[in-house]
Amino acid sequence: MNLAKFENALKIGETAAIEFKRAGGTIETDTFETVCSFSNRFGGDIYLGVLDNGTVVGIPENAAPSMVKNFISAIGNPDLFSPTLYLEPEIFKYRKKTLIHIHVPSSGEVHSFKKRIYDRVDEADVKVSATAKIAQMYIRKQEIYTKRRVYPYVKLKDLRLDLLPMVRILAKNNAGGSHLWEKLSNMDLLKSAGLYAEDHATGKDGFNLAAKYWWSERWSERWSE
Repeated sequence: MNLAKFENALKIGETAAIEFKRAGGTIETDTFETVCSFSNRFGGDIYLGVLDNGTVVGIPENAAPSMVKNFISAIGNPDLFSPTLYLEPEIFKYRKKTLIHIHVPSSGEVHSFKKRIYDRVDEADVKVSATAKIAQMYIRKQEIYTKRRVYPYVKLKDLRLDLLPMVRILAKNNAGGSHLWEKLSNMDLLKSAGLYAEDHATGKDGFNLAAKYWWSERWSERWSE
């Protein structure tokens, strides 16, 4: 965890891309609403164990691992989220207090939580029900969706895997000395980075257009034609 980034968030306060949650020993429903709204807008960072005014109160240290486990289970549950999400909450320490950081990237799809769509407006998670507003959200996602188009014939061997050691080092440095990507296999790392996914239109799995920069010269030339 980059503590400098966290301290900067405390100074700035809650914004369209920063959310503080008090949290006890469980993760409340409003946290999942924020995950949904961040995914549907421009992404953001959630910090569990912080009051709305930026006061760090922490969470029970012994409860943190189960909170992370339950969070991952919830966002991967199709009865709660549609489409489901894969995020990696991070437990960290700040001034002897335990906190959890959840980075939520902007998604190429429109997500719902408990069959309700949420959007981020200023510092609030807003429930969207008007058909016109929902249509606007889908239009806004078109550019991102294009980057996530799946190319099922591109294989792992066709990518610039020689770049991954550098990626692991950068991730480690940006995370303050430790990052999950250090231990993941090449394939799992690419999945974690959102470069391998399912095309919901065809049901096929594969590398998407966002992985273009990793493709070998042979494939880059072919797909740029």
